[in-house]
Amino acid sequence: MNDPHQKRESDKYDNPIPSREYILEYIAKQPHSFYDLCDALEVTGKQKKPLTHRLKAMVRDRQLNMNREGMYDIFDTERDIVVGTINANPKGFGFVVLDEGGKDLRLSAYQMKQVFHGDRVKVRMLDQRGDSEIIEVLKSLKTVVGRLHINSEKSWIVVDDRRICNNIIISEISDDNKNEQIVIVEIAEAPTLKELAKGKIIQILGDYMDEGVETEAALYRNGIPVDFSEEALAQTEHLPTEVTAQDKQDRVDITDMKLVTIDGEDSRDFDDAVYAEPTSNGWKLVVAIADVSHYVEEGTALDMDAIERGNSVYFPRRVVPMLPEAISNGLCSINPDVERLCMTCEMNIDSEGNLIDYKFYSAVMFSHARLTYTKVGKILEDHDPVLTQEYASVMGNLNALYDLYKALKDARTRRGVMDFDRIETQILFDDKGKISNIVATSRNDAHKLIEECMLMANQATAKYLAKNDEDFLYRIHPKPTAEKVEVTRQFLTAVGLTLEGGEQPETKHFAKVLENAKGRDDENIIKTVVLRTMKQAVYTPANEGHFGLAFEDYTHFTSPIRRYPDLLVHRAIKRVLAKKTRKPSKRMVELGAELSVTERRADEATRDVEKWLKCEYMRDKVGETFNGIISGVMGFGIFIELTDVYTEGMISIRDMKDDYYAFDDIHHKLKGERTGKTFQLGDTIKVQVASVNLDDRQMVFIPST
Repeated sequence: MNDPHQKRESDKYDNPIPSREYILEYIAKQPHSFYDLCDALEVTGKQKKPLTHRLKAMVRDRQLNMNREGMYDIFDTERDIVVGTINANPKGFGFVVLDEGGKDLRLSAYQMKQVFHGDRVKVRMLDQRGDSEIIEVLKSLKTVVGRLHINSEKSWIVVDDRRICNNIIISEISDDNKNEQIVIVEIAEAPTLKELAKGKIIQILGDYMDEGVETEAALYRNGIPVDFSEEALAQTEHLPTEVTAQDKQDRVDITDMKLVTIDGEDSRDFDDAVYAEPTSNGWKLVVAIADVSHYVEEGTALDMDAIERGNSVYFPRRVVPMLPEAISNGLCSINPDVERLCMTCEMNIDSEGNLIDYKFYSAVMFSHARLTYTKVGKILEDHDPVLTQEYASVMGNLNALYDLYKALKDARTRRGVMDFDRIETQILFDDKGKISNIVATSRNDAHKLIEECMLMANQATAKYLAKNDEDFLYRIHPKPTAEKVEVTRQFLTAVGLTLEGGEQPETKHFAKVLENAKGRDDENIIKTVVLRTMKQAVYTPANEGHFGLAFEDYTHFTSPIRRYPDLLVHRAIKRVLAKKTRKPSKRMVELGAELSVTERRADEATRDVEKWLKCEYMRDKVGETFNGIISGVMGFGIFIELTDVYTEGMISIRDMKDDYYAFDDIHHKLKGERTGKTFQLGDTIKVQVASVNLDDRQMVFIPST
């Protein structure tokens, strides 16, 4: 090694490594990898780790660049700079999701001081592990929602989105501002490594504990539109309030068919009506869906607003509709005893529950009864004589539907469909808008009957449009990854269950596990673990099948009032009927991605509000004791789902002071080294509520003595 600065390095270090000057001189000739440098500079043994640190420091000090292949080159401000979007973690660090794809780059908590979640940035990689630094913020967040804090010295905002750890200084407050208000803030000065962001309050949503303020905050934080455009509202005003004679032209009249709607007690928008009758070899099933596409035409202001929303959003005490209520709850809602326009899917199904054939047609219909799941359950399962007499005119339809459902249920079992009929919860409110209780809800045969009818119609629709090579979106559910399958298999083995099927088990193999778990104390936990194994269903024009339902062809057809993909499907059906088919387009690819995002956005917003409300409910229960089931085990603690009030919290391993607990990730358990005591997924446990943090939507438990 002919390093001219070797003596200086030898004086400083016991194991001298090449000087920065010599490294720069060598790399200036051509880029080198770490191992190339070790060979060329005769670096061996204990010198390699110090050289790694020196190279990293030279990248940090902008003497060298390192690309994603691990090649070092002389620093150039424009070389190896990549662009991406900040994905922040509530613990302070973050990642950069690169526009060009590939593995995300990492940002330290220090680097994250200068950006918000969602910001667009230029970054460069510091080392081959993916650590990076921000070169430039290209686009920063403009507004945030958060809680105002005021004291004698300063005012600041704690941002409601927990992925944003940076507080925002408020330099001016008005007489209308009060401590603990939930406000919208406009960012006046972006944060830097040394200074917090500065902002200005532009809107007050309400006081911290006001009724509905948590929903307002979630809507704003997730960018969910609430108000319709003036153009869309004007277009709505020009629509008729009832079906006109002109609307009925060229439609099949099925008003005499004993179609009924079956929905929840509090439903207001009715998408679908059903009818069945026996045939010589099975049943004829008719699913009539509100013809939203007749009133919401492609490219109009109403259509643009619907695309922006993507779907209706359902909160515990509020609905943000995809379409104005005059349409969703009025003109297009299949209300009883009024004519409505519909798109009809008529199917023949054999005695084994198999789809034989199908056809589609535009029709005008009449709902002969507005039924609820509760009433239909009492009629079909309990044979309630009073309700049976009250709905005598449609009993022929209900009995045929029930017989058909039993055949479809058997076919579902033969297909090996997973049964995720988990315990769901409903939040109940008192007259003052405060939570009075959190109760479990269950599905009866009426729920399942409607579900099976909709599944058949969705499947028939996908086959029909695929056959005609139309431009529409499939609803696909990809297979789970081999890595997730292996983790789940290890857990199942630990609790005495077997997942068959090798590296790529089929739906039926997971279904068998769920069937074997029925009746166990940890049944709900097993369902949760299997559910977490699955990928998320998405919208795309490329058909990959639906793994969860075990369907080769599947789409969404049955809810055009509240889901935009269904509206696209209705338009595609009409193009086929009019013999004006449209080939698959690039725009449909874009819409699939956009609508998958709006769906996730709605899910995140509703989950967040539910967490907030459940935490609010538990605030005055600090110190009380509850029964629970361990729903998750990690190295830092255990998650507990309370069995009495259906909420979840965590016991930190720091609060398990009776022993030192080691984490067994294979068996999903913590085990005490001295006592041998275990905390395992699915175990029952008694806990005490230690604290409730509304800002973080978190409850902290401690083991009950």
